[in-house]
Amino acid sequence: MGALAGAAALAGPGALASLNPDAGKNAAGIPLRVLGRTNEKITILGLGTAPVGQSKPGTAQGVAVYRAALEAGINYVDTAHIYDDAEDYLGELVPQYREKIFLATKAISTKADPREAAREMQAQFEQSLRRMKTSHVDLLHIHSIGDKEPALILAPGGPMDFVKKMKEKGLTRFIGVTGHNHVPRFAEPIDSGDVDVVMVALNFADFHQYHFEEQILPVARRHGCGILAMKVYGGHCKAPEGYAKRGPSMMSPDLLRQAMRYSLGIEGVAAAVIGPYAIEEVEQNVAWAKSYTPLSLEETAALRQKGKSLAAVWGPRFGPVA
Repeated sequence: MGALAGAAALAGPGALASLNPDAGKNAAGIPLRVLGRTNEKITILGLGTAPVGQSKPGTAQGVAVYRAALEAGINYVDTAHIYDDAEDYLGELVPQYREKIFLATKAISTKADPREAAREMQAQFEQSLRRMKTSHVDLLHIHSIGDKEPALILAPGGPMDFVKKMKEKGLTRFIGVTGHNHVPRFAEPIDSGDVDVVMVALNFADFHQYHFEEQILPVARRHGCGILAMKVYGGHCKAPEGYAKRGPSMMSPDLLRQAMRYSLGIEGVAAAVIGPYAIEEVEQNVAWAKSYTPLSLEETAALRQKGKSLAAVWGPRFGPVA
């Protein structure tokens, strides 16, 4: 298996279809994949909630976008305490859809003391449960772990101990970590063996800048972690041609679709978590997910070449790389 994985990595995402085995489709026709050692089947397209939550369109419009995604068959829902109104909008839907979705949220802290960080995260998480009108989530992430030294994350009574406690209490079924920067800092928390799911920035441009594909995903695979791709369309940044400044409506449809195909072709990735701003973007993303096919090696090479020039223009917009 190791030799196969190594050869496939050299060939690029286009050759990795056999390493992301098909788990069938749901009733809506969206392909499913297994989220690592959780053994949960999730749709290959996840609903990111930050764009709507942070743009504050109002409850009616915000709920309408999220409802469109759930009605279209997306079953992986990603949110966070810091996404402004997102959890409030979800609270209008979660009671109705709770048994049909895999619900993930995140807690974050700016505290330098591990125990203070844990207390801050607990207060956030308790509020998240109230806002979403649920007794538990399926996945609780320690958010943006690259912003903290591993020693703080893993300190007794700190963030990792907090999420483990929440898991023991049944308030979350699984533990995750997310992040965008300081790539080397991810290895030690994942190597603790307590992390079930890893969500990091994975796209054809950041392949050249934030090296999660090369440096961190092998660690996650070694532990059987579920892998989720975020910033699939590049994230919020200044870029040529309006790429990823706002979302799918600001980017050429062809490039968007290729970006999704790239991220879904990375070995072990279960889903591309993409945040729409509007119902039309939900519909477009779902259509692409339903018709997903792996990139060819030629398409992968062309995308990475384009990504190299984009990465040079963007710079380290998510913060330091190392």
